[in-house]
Amino acid sequence: MKRCRWLAPLVLAAGALALWPLRAHLTADRIAAWSPRQAALAGLFLWALYAVKSLSVAFPLSALEAAGGLLFPLPAALAVNLLGVMTAQLIPFLLGRREQTELAQLLLRYPRLEALQPRRRPREAVFLLRLAGAGPGDLVSFYLGAAGIPPKAYLTGGFWGSLPRVAAATVLGAALWEFGSPRFWLSLLPGAVLTGISLFLWRFRKT
Repeated sequence: MKRCRWLAPLVLAAGALALWPLRAHLTADRIAAWSPRQAALAGLFLWALYAVKSLSVAFPLSALEAAGGLLFPLPAALAVNLLGVMTAQLIPFLLGRREQTELAQLLLRYPRLEALQPRRRPREAVFLLRLAGAGPGDLVSFYLGAAGIPPKAYLTGGFWGSLPRVAAATVLGAALWEFGSPRFWLSLLPGAVLTGISLFLWRFRKT
């Protein structure tokens, strides 16, 4: 049992170490270039990369979302990216649920997590965290699992909270790699607005 206790943190740490040297190469253009030409295989390839991303904070989520926008027409890109983001949120959540007895140790290591207060109206808390883009997302997902958030509340809150950000990143995400261009600055605007809205709602929720 003691070995199992450290399994999830070790998996996350190993994923981060494995991908860290490659982080400079994980851009939307390169991911799109590596992708198979057939649409179905490209969707599976991108979904698999989202699953890998869930085990490593070194893999930029925005690169995957932008790659989806480059590979598929908008409706399909949004569907693939939403499925991928939910997968990336679910895997560390499930790993965290295995570590519920170690929640106190997790909070000692990352004391700021306690301020999230996810067990108070959990669906609403998860919604606001995803809307704000609270990060690192993998660690937040792991903590929410360890905190005992019900899976249904986690998935529904995560889906609706992630939807606006995923939609914005799918449409404008490719501009994140055109640093300094007008599209680059425009692509930052939706995220900033959503973060501001979520912070306002979070303060209102606490009062």
